[in-house]
Amino acid sequence: MDSKISVVVQGQIDKNLTNLCLASLRKYLPKAEIILSTWNGSDVSRLDYDHVLFNEEPESFFYSSKKDSKLNNINKQIVSTLYGIKKSKRKYVLKLRSDFLLNGNTFIDFFWRFERQDLDFLLFKHKIIACSYFCRDPQRSNLAFHPSDIAFFGLREDLLNLFDVPLMDKREEYYLKNNKGEWINRYLPEQYLFVNFLRKIGKQPLIIDQSDIDKNFIEQTERFFASNFIILNWKLFNLSPPKKFNNCYKNDYFSCITFVEWKKLYIKYACNNCLNLMDYCILIIQDTQRLNLKIKYSYLFFLKIFAKLITIPLFGKNNKKLRKIIRDKIILFCSF
Repeated sequence: MDSKISVVVQGQIDKNLTNLCLASLRKYLPKAEIILSTWNGSDVSRLDYDHVLFNEEPESFFYSSKKDSKLNNINKQIVSTLYGIKKSKRKYVLKLRSDFLLNGNTFIDFFWRFERQDLDFLLFKHKIIACSYFCRDPQRSNLAFHPSDIAFFGLREDLLNLFDVPLMDKREEYYLKNNKGEWINRYLPEQYLFVNFLRKIGKQPLIIDQSDIDKNFIEQTERFFASNFIILNWKLFNLSPPKKFNNCYKNDYFSCITFVEWKKLYIKYACNNCLNLMDYCILIIQDTQRLNLKIKYSYLFFLKIFAKLITIPLFGKNNKKLRKIIRDKIILFCSF
């Protein structure tokens, strides 16, 4: 099977992690075509790949008007992924960040499962495997049309279609104000990619911006997810994220859809609820991913209280910044 796969490894080069990423691909997909798609001037010496692309970096924009705001790199992802897919020659494509490792190849087995679809919400020729993190549950997150963009596996033509969208421009950088009075992007990166793909293929109307949410958009999101993606967690997707993804001390994962929750959407929308009550209860019990998230965030709740108690002696406005630094360090050190 791997002889039919092209792997597009996209993004910035990290000499340690990118080297390990490429080595893991050679180990678990030994016959796959590996395409490294990165930026002009990158050092790719001693890295193991079949083809390399040096792309000109597109313009990036800040997430918000906040002074320490991070860059929204959706344009970089679109460019590096799209040109990597265009370079590929195989029937199937695995799109992977350059700092992620593969630890198996059993994720491929899921590609031929869950084949039922709601034809009214069909977008691709075949379902695409996507990652549970950070695929947002629209009911938990109040974010519609937000599939994860960390990794994809699917037909080359489907992934090419998904990423062949216009780049974000300056008009969408500071588009609306949040509840803190800060100007923020029109869409989050994952939303930008998916919403613009939907627009391209004529699926209207869609959300105006990232704050746009109602019952109709929630249902549309769930139906699109059920009929076009197979949403797997790290383990099922055979992915090993870099360490920074393991720090579960912020609300990064709780609003994501778990694999079992996606299966419930699949049963509800693609299979017309073809499940009896007993089977449905068993499905809920099997959702260890959600159980682990609840445990982590319960632990985080008590950890925050503990950190605040520790910093009580540092009272006063002059120590406000110091209190926050100490609390954040305590939470980070004690997180698991």
